[in-house]
Amino acid sequence: MSRGTATKALRVLKAIYGTLVAAGRMYVWLPPADPIPGPCDPPPLHPERLRPDVPLTAYERALERELAPGEQVL
Repeated sequence: MSRGTATKALRVLKAIYGTLVAAGRMYVWLPPADPIPGPCDPPPLHPERLRPDVPLTAYERALERELAPGEQVL
């Protein structure tokens, strides 16, 4: 085998290897390095309702009915 043929064969083998590695990366799931953090408390003055013991206002009940039709709102 001449040197030119060997060089071409090596290039083809490297291309095939790179293609197989890329295809394998698409089908193999690797877990993230850092796990996703769990839910935490919202920052101060966040508008999300955090007090289940306080009843909803009339406006909040209307929004709840609009967003969840067919479900009972307390």
